[in-house]
Amino acid sequence: MVDMTKPYWFEDVPFEREHQQRIGNVLNIKEYFLRMHKVLKRPDFKFKGETYTTAKIVLQTLKIIENFHASYVLGNPISITGEQNIVKEFNRIYKKGRYNTVDYQIAQDLAKYGNAFEYDYMDNNVVKCHIIPNESAYPVYDDAENYISFVEYWKDADTGTAHYYVYYPDKVQIWKDNVMVSEKPNLTGLPIHYASLDKTAYNFFGDSPMNDLIPIMDKIENLLSKLDDAITTLSMNPLGVCAGRATDASVSKDMCGEMLVFEAGGGFKYASATLDYNSIKLELDNLIQQLYTIACVPSAVVGQSNIANVSEISLKLLFSQSDNRAKQMTKVLKDGFFLRFEYFRKLLALQGKTFTDNDFDEVDVTFNYNRPVDTQSMMNELKTQYDMGAISKQTIIDLSPYTTNTALEMQRLQDKDEVPIQDNNEDKTITLNQGDKNKA
Repeated sequence: MVDMTKPYWFEDVPFEREHQQRIGNVLNIKEYFLRMHKVLKRPDFKFKGETYTTAKIVLQTLKIIENFHASYVLGNPISITGEQNIVKEFNRIYKKGRYNTVDYQIAQDLAKYGNAFEYDYMDNNVVKCHIIPNESAYPVYDDAENYISFVEYWKDADTGTAHYYVYYPDKVQIWKDNVMVSEKPNLTGLPIHYASLDKTAYNFFGDSPMNDLIPIMDKIENLLSKLDDAITTLSMNPLGVCAGRATDASVSKDMCGEMLVFEAGGGFKYASATLDYNSIKLELDNLIQQLYTIACVPSAVVGQSNIANVSEISLKLLFSQSDNRAKQMTKVLKDGFFLRFEYFRKLLALQGKTFTDNDFDEVDVTFNYNRPVDTQSMMNELKTQYDMGAISKQTIIDLSPYTTNTALEMQRLQDKDEVPIQDNNEDKTITLNQGDKNKA
């Protein structure tokens, strides 16, 4: 626990044990995604009197897995639902602040590091988001595990200047070394900390799923690299062995079509190795199977198997593990998004746009998973329910995979039909102004 009564207490935060371990893990994962793999440390060796450069096969499979999970959950924009006016304002903020891209970057950080951090602020009356890199993020918790402050720290590689952005609930201080450069009011609150439900030894931080996958990929890369060396040296370029009296004569390595004469009982042959194909295949196949099982990625997604004429039920079974991982991530994202919406409400209030607590509590988020679905069957089921009078048009628009802005679609329907819009939950009429049109 850092002592915040000290004048420069924030300088001690990056050196706390929990942060040192987490940042070290983050930097290792970052290096891995920059192709600095363990297999690159394989030493070379002597072969036929020359230095043989060993194979160092680097596979970026984990980058595909990370992009898959981020795209699966937030590849399609989220749908914000609730009272028409507040949804319209939030969609406007999403469009101007490029929050759909922000959401995707947060999903990437969660899939890669297990943690993500964002700070929302207002710049020239536009709500924007600053995504804080994991290696620069230091949330501060007290002994009761209450989130009390935040330090964003990095050091300039050229000048060696230490930069500190110190976030308090009511202000933000910017320091360079021991000099405070500026202090600004904090109009929203502390940066939002998204933490995976799989925790590290410290309950504040999420555990990276890459910690389970990198050892498997290291083994696969090492096995494939050794297999490549074995094929190259022992099968394609074997050593020649001569039996009989030794001679100082040499034979050109480029010789082709010549004849060698040996003394009686002598001979010449190539020393080649027979690879145990079945054992190699068994180990490699099991490693790959475990990789995709732990990663919760269908093997068909990365071309490991062929599928055709798959039914809707088969697709759900195929993506069941991906759905489970996605549900875990959406719980974390929803908690962060609801806090973000509270910040939106604070910033909109500064512009004179206020909402009642009841309207704000009705706001919800729907995630549109990027999974192959039979949209025709889904739309037919929605139409059947609508014809039965079981759901409203607004509910259909909320659930439709083709629309993300419910408020805009309802406004367009009103403009077309020139009839009042009936709310989904209560029998009341919602009146919208003709000029209030916004597309997210």
